Amino acid sequence: MKLSTMLIIGTFGIFLIFGVYGYYSFSISIQEVNKLLTTRNEGFAFNMMQDLDEYIDKRIEDFRQLTKLPIIQESLMKSNQEFLHRQQVQKIMKEQDPLTNIENQPFISPTVNTELISELTDVIDFYKSEYDYDVISELYITNIYGANVVLDSETSDYRHDDEKWWQEAKAKGTYIGETEYDEKLGNYIITIGLRIDDQNREFLGVLRVSLTLNDLIHEFINDAEILNLQNRSILLINEKGQTIYSNGIQDFRETKAVTYFDLIQSLKDVGTVNISDNPDDPIFISYAKSTGYKQFEGFGWTSIVDQSNSSFTEEFVDLKNSFLVISILGMVSSVMIGLILSYFISNPLRLLSKMAKQFSGGDFDSNFKGSKIMEINMIGNSFNSMGQSLKKLIETEKKLAESHAMMKNERLGAIGQLSASMAHDLKNPLATIKTSATIIQKQVINTDPEIEKAMQRMDRAIFRMSHQIDDVLNFVRITPLNLSEKRITDIINESIDLLEIPNNIKLKIIDSDFTILCDVKKLEIVFTNIILNAIQAIGKVEGQIDIKSQVIDDNIKIEISDSGPKIPSEILDKVFEPLFTTKEKGTGLGLSSCKNIIEQHGGTISAHNNPTTFTIILPKKTKNQ
Repeated sequence: MKLSTMLIIGTFGIFLIFGVYGYYSFSISIQEVNKLLTTRNEGFAFNMMQDLDEYIDKRIEDFRQLTKLPIIQESLMKSNQEFLHRQQVQKIMKEQDPLTNIENQPFISPTVNTELISELTDVIDFYKSEYDYDVISELYITNIYGANVVLDSETSDYRHDDEKWWQEAKAKGTYIGETEYDEKLGNYIITIGLRIDDQNREFLGVLRVSLTLNDLIHEFINDAEILNLQNRSILLINEKGQTIYSNGIQDFRETKAVTYFDLIQSLKDVGTVNISDNPDDPIFISYAKSTGYKQFEGFGWTSIVDQSNSSFTEEFVDLKNSFLVISILGMVSSVMIGLILSYFISNPLRLLSKMAKQFSGGDFDSNFKGSKIMEINMIGNSFNSMGQSLKKLIETEKKLAESHAMMKNERLGAIGQLSASMAHDLKNPLATIKTSATIIQKQVINTDPEIEKAMQRMDRAIFRMSHQIDDVLNFVRITPLNLSEKRITDIINESIDLLEIPNNIKLKIIDSDFTILCDVKKLEIVFTNIILNAIQAIGKVEGQIDIKSQVIDDNIKIEISDSGPKIPSEILDKVFEPLFTTKEKGTGLGLSSCKNIIEQHGGTISAHNNPTTFTIILPKKTKNQ
């Protein structure tokens, strides 16, 4: 894209964005106000729901503390003993008169504990006087057999141990029932059952209390009366979506769920939904679901803050109109300014770009002719100076590189001639020493252990010297390839036969029936060098060398891996350079010779870590070079 076009599009786009922002700024402002309102309402709903759960948990804890009163504990222990005695009497009666039907006899009630009745009556009266309304609809205590220990006009003397509330309170410690309507009281109640244990956590009985809805949502009602405004209302709905509270406690026995109940059911515990189809008149429903408090797990109720919103846009109309006028003028002027600037900027920059391409291609003779803008002239002059400097620098670098290459070749050539001469002069005497050592070794077999050890050290020294001499000769002698076909596995095995594999190293070769046209002797040199390096890298610890090969298209890929330490990353790229070695007794020519041999076959060799692996890729049919 041309710079002139970019300038026009850029400046036009800036004013267009400015205009769009002005046009929609009032909507964004309303959204921010609505976001603030809904966030605040979510906080209201959450705090009211938390206060409600905390209040109910406190009320449950109050009655749990009541179960620990000595008078209740002692009365239950006494009652349990009496019932144990009565059961034993009934058992004796049954044995003496088997025809007697104990099941049809009236249940034997415990002796009424007047002191305990007085204590519980005081509790009921205390709550009523404290809150000025009925808090407790029903309160009684049963022993371990489910029989009432305290009887009053609201309870009966039959057993409760087969009822759900009694069994769940005994098993779980707490039972909380569903909201029920008490016709006699004319109010909703919720039944709570609490297990009573002695100090040794032995089961003594169950306390049952029925609390009025007025009391349970007492704190919620106080919060709702404070937060109710003209355009905001507070609701409390139950787990079925029925309205429990809305400007007072509602009779929800036959009512349906609120219309948005299914929507908020599938959402997170605290949030806001907009149930209005008119974006200019939203109705936000902020809600918070009951999540419980401490040991109270919650009723599954939801607090609702219903916030209607109808007139937040009038103050933003003038702002919208002013932004529209400014943006239209700006878009017109941006086109004109863009055309003028593009003429004075785009053409000189296009010439500078052309000069940069010429510099990258090696042509440094281009010159910038000038511009009417001073800054672009400065850049152009810098380009002219840079072109001349680059031209001189490249010529200097070229001469220096040629000089270094010539010096290196001369040095390597001299070293190669000297090394070849020395290696050739040493090879014949070394062969004589090796032959003589072999003859001596045969004559001293099983004679003196010290002499045998000395002969073995001599063999190792001769092998090391021979290997180093071979490295030098293989590096300096580049002979034509003597090509023949042979299985790659056979070449590897013959290379291994030339080496002494220590007992601490396991050698694993994946046999592959691949035939390659190559110089067998030269490839043996490559495999011998790499495997020997692997043996030296592993050392005296337990280790393994893996050799595997595979055919890839018209090439054979050979991988030689060992379990020795990895090659340091800073020298990984230098291992194939001549005379580079990290060994105290190495020549630095082994891997360099391997690289020369592989490249003479038209292949490649590389090294990488994890694990240390040398990868050789050779053509299946090598052309003589």
